[in-house]
Amino acid sequence: MPTSPKKDQRLILRTAKGSERAFEKLYEAYAVPIYNYLVRLTHEEAVAENLLQETFLAVWEGAGEFRGEAQVKNWIYRIAHHQAVTWLRKTRVDELPREIPLTESHLQDAPQEDPETLAIEEARAEDVRRALERLSTLHRAVVELAYVHEFTYREIARIMDCPEGTVKSRMSYALKRLDGILGARY
Repeated sequence: MPTSPKKDQRLILRTAKGSERAFEKLYEAYAVPIYNYLVRLTHEEAVAENLLQETFLAVWEGAGEFRGEAQVKNWIYRIAHHQAVTWLRKTRVDELPREIPLTESHLQDAPQEDPETLAIEEARAEDVRRALERLSTLHRAVVELAYVHEFTYREIARIMDCPEGTVKSRMSYALKRLDGILGARY
């Protein structure tokens, strides 16, 4: 249930004043996409659930410190991103190749298609998922934030706390790597 930036601003201001209902609305709007983002970064559903809770605890506790320099959505993603990166650094998960879990929350209702077309699309999605697994966390995050969550490079730079040029170079590298991995198949 996406919200508008103005509505998010009102919700964060109300949350800062202690409104649990406003906080619940923010949670309802962003919990699923944030969770999916965290799963793709950590490769662990249980860890993603914990990081999601830590992210929204930080939102609740930090709502009064929100300065409005970015959209609320970007601010929440930045908190989630930093939670994931901190966890990854502590556990060094990036060193281990793992499969990204696919849960029902990752799936969207697809229109009914013939079985052959559906099988081809599922195979391609699996190929893309496996190719994304071969990227580092930071490269995977850039692709995810840009293509799944539709953030601009400027917004991604704020979320990841790095220069916009770094985002562009990570994206360029990630796309070239994905093209190299997938190019032979398609």
